[in-house]
Amino acid sequence: MADSTDKLLRDYFSGRLKLMAEIDPKHKQDIVDITFCLSVIKPEHSEVIKRYYSDKFITWDEIVSEVGKSNPAIRVWRTNFKTLLNIILQHGDEFINLRQEALRA
Repeated sequence: MADSTDKLLRDYFSGRLKLMAEIDPKHKQDIVDITFCLSVIKPEHSEVIKRYYSDKFITWDEIVSEVGKSNPAIRVWRTNFKTLLNIILQHGDEFINLRQEALRA
């Protein structure tokens, strides 16, 4: 079952989120956060995330066949990515402040 994070990722990879950001600037931070999260995970994991969310008709079974990994492993990558993204979406500003404080010390 899709949740709000799945919808956000589908919007990001379809280009819809970019259009939404032109109308409502609050979506710009979502774009930055997703881009950041994709940049800090392993490239192989990032490709799986991109492949799945950019095509709303593809199934996890097809992804498994393409990548040659087990279904549970691929789903763990997705779950871990969504967890990271949700943390950044909810607490990103706090992390930035902590980093700035650490750099001043």
